[in-house]
Amino acid sequence: MLVFFPNNRTEVDDGFWYAEGVRDGAYLDLFNPRFFLFLPVMKLFYDTLLLMHIHVDAYLMMCTVSMIFSGLTIVLLYDILAAQLDIGKKTALVASIAVLISYEYWRYSYEAEVYIISIFLILLAFRWFMITKKQEGYLHAIMLAMLCAFTTLLYKPNFIPLFVAFPLIFLYFGKIKELVAFYITGAVIIIGSFAVVYSYLPDEPSFLSYLFGGTNSPTGKPYMSIFVIASNIISVLWLFSTDSAVSFIVKEFPHKVIQEEIYLARQIDGYEFILWICLGLMLLILSVMIVRALIRKLTLSPYQKKAVGTVVIWLIIYGSFLMIMDPSSNEPWLMVQVPILILISVLFVKPLKATRLWLVYSLLFILFINNSVGGMWLLRSSSYDYNKLKIAWLIENTGSDDIILSYGPISFIRYLRYKTKATVIDIEEDSEVAMEVLGNYKSADIYLTEDVLYPPKAILYRSPKIVDNINGRFKELEIKTVVVSSGEFVTYRLE
Repeated sequence: MLVFFPNNRTEVDDGFWYAEGVRDGAYLDLFNPRFFLFLPVMKLFYDTLLLMHIHVDAYLMMCTVSMIFSGLTIVLLYDILAAQLDIGKKTALVASIAVLISYEYWRYSYEAEVYIISIFLILLAFRWFMITKKQEGYLHAIMLAMLCAFTTLLYKPNFIPLFVAFPLIFLYFGKIKELVAFYITGAVIIIGSFAVVYSYLPDEPSFLSYLFGGTNSPTGKPYMSIFVIASNIISVLWLFSTDSAVSFIVKEFPHKVIQEEIYLARQIDGYEFILWICLGLMLLILSVMIVRALIRKLTLSPYQKKAVGTVVIWLIIYGSFLMIMDPSSNEPWLMVQVPILILISVLFVKPLKATRLWLVYSLLFILFINNSVGGMWLLRSSSYDYNKLKIAWLIENTGSDDIILSYGPISFIRYLRYKTKATVIDIEEDSEVAMEVLGNYKSADIYLTEDVLYPPKAILYRSPKIVDNINGRFKELEIKTVVVSSGEFVTYRLE
């Protein structure tokens, strides 16, 4: 899969933010309540390499970690399905390949993110849960709680499968005392870890607000989660080359800046009809598979029913949480991609006759074509990297004494902060600071990305008052700008 390693990082949301913290941040500043241990662990690894005189880019180091855990995840998933649940080697292989080539999993396997590591540890915990029946005493429950607590501290939403769905397996096997030991151990580790770090933080208002912090404000309509789930499995990146698809996305996701994706999709240049055919064939084959599977009765052992039931609960609880809290973001939904594809494989692949498996292999092949040609292959070259091209002049011509103002989006701001030494101000997040900088604009070299003067529609939708205030500031102070870099992307400096 290294042939698809992306040199274009346009779609990166948080990776450069994380990498900047790993590279430049202090350990105490990295304990974010949402992903409490992720960045400190990555920084420890990074600093260890430096002590060994191995100099690496923090971002690429984190990408490499994701790649390693991605491979381990697929091997572990196959082992769970084939050896532990015994659903059949062919079904296990299909599920594992489907996860591997599903678009968001594939893409985030190369990304400096917490998701792939989390998926591996969740599956590892699931495997340990499934052998609970054979374990005697409390040691297994305590060791399992330690693993689940660590995984939750890496990424807080992991709590849902690990401490809500999977512990039902203790109840299935009638191990109530072990369940109590599991919860007590997990609570002590998680709460205790937060308490220790909190004791060193002077500015947090209360311990409970810190413990339960890190949640996002709900954005988007719940029904949009259907499109998000589908796009996580089947790449729709290529759809940004079509006007009708862009119009739909702008209408349903008005808060999202999509200039980067539109620029990226320019590479398609006429061959999107092949991808439309792929999409139609996938829907047709999947429909036939569903009908064929419904004709034949699915048979599962009592043990398999308990395991599959746990996966269903995992999906329902986590999915319900996301539909309320974050229905329109792809990244959180990546965490239910594995249970979705496990259930699809068990329900619609396992019942098929051996003579009908060609349908499954055809579906996987077409999915691979769509996600590689219409997804990962579009990221192969940096020549269509919107963010990189937009700040090329700033990277070469700004220093630590300079200031850059931009509306973002936030992924662009983080990329800018990682790649330049200048002070970068996100006007949306720090509008008051931006207003103050503009009020003293003659005291430093201040640069503007073109979105400051020509905000994208998504920025106007999200922050109309901030845009009006900034424009008013320019008029009030009669601030003039001069072009310092022109061409496809324009950069300005305040005079």
